[in-house]
Amino acid sequence: MSTPLPELLARTHSAEVIGSRFSQVREAMLRESKHIKAPNFDEIHADDVGRLFRLYDSVFFDGRLELAAKERSGSPLRFRLSSRATRAGGKTIMYRRRQPKGIEYEIVIASRLLFLTFDEVERSVIVCGHQCHDRLEAMQRIMEHEMVHLAELVVWSKSSCRAERFHGMARRLFGHTGFNHDLVTPRESAAVKFNLQVGHMVSFEMEGRTLTGRINRIQSRATVLVEHPEGTKYTDGKRYQKYYVPLPMLRREA
Repeated sequence: MSTPLPELLARTHSAEVIGSRFSQVREAMLRESKHIKAPNFDEIHADDVGRLFRLYDSVFFDGRLELAAKERSGSPLRFRLSSRATRAGGKTIMYRRRQPKGIEYEIVIASRLLFLTFDEVERSVIVCGHQCHDRLEAMQRIMEHEMVHLAELVVWSKSSCRAERFHGMARRLFGHTGFNHDLVTPRESAAVKFNLQVGHMVSFEMEGRTLTGRINRIQSRATVLVEHPEGTKYTDGKRYQKYYVPLPMLRREA
């Protein structure tokens, strides 16, 4: 008879067991994935998110977590990559459907943040209290964090990584001593690679014209506000037109 999920979640694993299972998952990913062929991989597919989840589910939960999620929702788990996330390395979402009535679970991994990390920004990368040395290691720690979220949602219908229940489960199961994903952000990367930050005045070419404005936001592109009498009025009382400009196209103004 299989062990119920709540009993599996209550277990405490030693550091040796956690390390052994972490390595087992890592080696299987490098062996089985069609895209992740090196620890600092430069290609990834949504299938790899599901593959990583199922490897973890197998070695830590005897496959019970995915099964419990499907039993609770009546729908398959969904896995997705996000190139738009700018802060958290991952996210677990519980959707409530109207037709047919029910719920769905989805785990999202921030692919853009992974690729910005271990690139040109040289600093320590701490994920869930563990120093990570490559993208696969960081992705594994993020997946562990998201699996705790999923487990809480399946069993208790709500989850918070600020709460003690989450902290205790993450410590017992995966040895986490922290609960944040400190990956390199688009802002941080732009500052290092292009010497650009929010608030800087920049110029750029657009349809044969040279425009000058101020950086208002940095994601995959910079949002630049250029003063214009027909633009949208902002809180400073001025009117601006908004442009989304690739970072290499920007020239910083003194």
